[in-house]
Amino acid sequence: MQKAIYRLPADFIERLKNIYPKQHIGVLNSFLYKKEPCFRANLIKTTLPDFIRQIKNENIRYQRIPWYKEIFILKHPAQKEFQKSKVFLNGLAYLQNPSSALPAFILSPKQGEKILDLCAAPGSKTSQIASLTQGNAEIIAVEKIKPRFYKLLANLKILGITNVKTILTDGEFIWKKYPEYFDKVLVDAPCSSEAQFMVNFPKTFSYWSKRKIKEQQRKQKKLIFSGIKSLKPGGILIYSTCTFSPEENEEVINWALMKFEGKISLREIKIPVKNNTSGLTQWQGKEFSPQMVFTKRILPDNIMEGFFIAKLKKIN
Repeated sequence: MQKAIYRLPADFIERLKNIYPKQHIGVLNSFLYKKEPCFRANLIKTTLPDFIRQIKNENIRYQRIPWYKEIFILKHPAQKEFQKSKVFLNGLAYLQNPSSALPAFILSPKQGEKILDLCAAPGSKTSQIASLTQGNAEIIAVEKIKPRFYKLLANLKILGITNVKTILTDGEFIWKKYPEYFDKVLVDAPCSSEAQFMVNFPKTFSYWSKRKIKEQQRKQKKLIFSGIKSLKPGGILIYSTCTFSPEENEEVINWALMKFEGKISLREIKIPVKNNTSGLTQWQGKEFSPQMVFTKRILPDNIMEGFFIAKLKKIN
């Protein structure tokens, strides 16, 4: 392990060793380099064959993602140059990591459904849901932070997405306006963003603390509560974060299972990537529901970011 790793908080490193006893060295090493940039075709403005022709015409070299045909690994040019390309400037492409695309992919939105994105800005997953349903779903996107809300609006406009209703409000209260209304709900919760740490950029981890984790957990519980209350009986909710912290992942899901005992259950996730493990069934002396094995942790590598994903179904 390179000495540079020890620039990260010592408590964080120790926690990561306990979360991933066998894989922690690989996870720690992933903080040493940037992920390869990836981009997603926006099927609101183009078709996949036309998109491929256009990126070839602009001499954009790529590698395909086998499990998601609309996502490409950018090989040439560099990301800054790609952002000057016609396909990007015209809203035909959106920069998005494959791990970030997994929650909406697993949500499997369908045309005609009512879908809630509870923490929507800057619009990665909202626009992905719109693209997957080709603009033929009722999508409501919620964001409470004003600057991020306007970033969401700007991105949707560039991408040509017009069927999304955006609401500037705190997602924890949305269930009061839309009780048991949605077929599908995505709660890509704000978190401590541990998967975004980069050793050479201290700003990415200088804020980290156990107190920060607890603060985020309180928000996450309120948001998943709102998401479940907004979900129709028989509906599906995806909860996801880009952090490794069990307090923000399994512990939040375990809390929801107890809070809504008999009304929700975890569902198995058929994950299309190999670098994953099942969720933890205990952490620091706390035992979680045996159902937690159905949750998934995505292990970071040179392309994929670390992620946690849980799939809940509201019981009829």
